[in-house]
Amino acid sequence: MPRIVQETRIELADRELLALEWVEGHVLACKSGELWITLDGSQEDVILGPGQSWQVSSDAPVVVSALQPSVLVSAHPRGYAPCIAPRGRAESILAALLRWKHPPLASYPATLLR
Repeated sequence: MPRIVQETRIELADRELLALEWVEGHVLACKSGELWITLDGSQEDVILGPGQSWQVSSDAPVVVSALQPSVLVSAHPRGYAPCIAPRGRAESILAALLRWKHPPLASYPATLLR
């Protein structure tokens, strides 16, 4: 039986941030570059290199940071596209990150996508 998988491809510049919401069950894959993934409320982060992927197991907001120019692909087997966080939500996630004690991530410029 055929299975439809919808993929969303997002290109991120060096040190660019992307906030995603409602991505539970999605598989986030790094096609090129290097990505740092933070799940809101989790104490562990995920770093993906080219060809690596990670499945989101929680409905918490996710922040993806490009450690170098990268390509992120988000896929969901049921065909749902990720929701790029609205401006207010992305700003609140960014404000929380800026209060975070990890200087490299807190210094990244944020890009808000519409």
